[in-house]
Amino acid sequence: MRRQPEMGRAFWYLGITITIPIMAFAGYIVGRHYGQEILGALVGTLLGTFLVWMDMLKLGGLLGRKKRIG
Repeated sequence: MRRQPEMGRAFWYLGITITIPIMAFAGYIVGRHYGQEILGALVGTLLGTFLVWMDMLKLGGLLGRKKRIG
């Protein structure tokens, strides 16, 4: 029964690593519509990197932590 959480973690890591290329491709597609493919890919890559950082900070407990009083 120990294998189930390991598979879930493997899929989570796969999802994290593929976020940046997916966002770069989406940015390229949007940029192609405006005639700025390179700029679109760059913005998509930066957005994907930002999303990965947010996900890592949430995982580490540094983001989204509520302060307790008392």
